[in-house]
Amino acid sequence: MPTVRVAVVQAGSVLFDTARTLEKLAALTADAAGRGARLVVFPEAFVGGYPKGLGFGARIGSRSPEGREEFRR
Repeated sequence: MPTVRVAVVQAGSVLFDTARTLEKLAALTADAAGRGARLVVFPEAFVGGYPKGLGFGARIGSRSPEGREEFRR
């Protein structure tokens, strides 16, 4: 069975900017391929922009108007 080099990327998307996230994905993929990776794995929802670290103003069952706007974006 042939060996396949796999790269696992631990990076976050560019929040609220899909175009820049795709540029980042392309750059990270090119870097991994340049190091010999044939398969590059990214975090779930990398392109969708999972809002890591945002609480949307929600604290124990409540949400603020600012949090609703963050969630909408």
